[in-house]
Amino acid sequence: MSGVRIIYTLFGSEEAARSACGTLLEEGLIACANRLSPATSQFRWQGELREEREWPVILKTDDARAPGAANRLAELHDYDVPPILLLPVDTVFPPFEQWVAEQLRR
Repeated sequence: MSGVRIIYTLFGSEEAARSACGTLLEEGLIACANRLSPATSQFRWQGELREEREWPVILKTDDARAPGAANRLAELHDYDVPPILLLPVDTVFPPFEQWVAEQLRR
């Protein structure tokens, strides 16, 4: 198991995603963020089937910062129930793992 963690989430707007990623980077809770193209999500919300446009985001951090990053992400999020998944990473290309560690030491 590596020391890198992935946090995956979806936002309701591109601006909300950009703002949250910027704050997490400024606060040193993540090494980087990938804001992806809009996706179409289908789900049930409050008993109703929905189809919405959402903006997926992949955040990279380490094991030590992952819980704090997830909690801060929840505070910044534009959803009442933010879809935040913390995912372990089994194997990481060593130079990338070192880069993540360097970014988080800043």
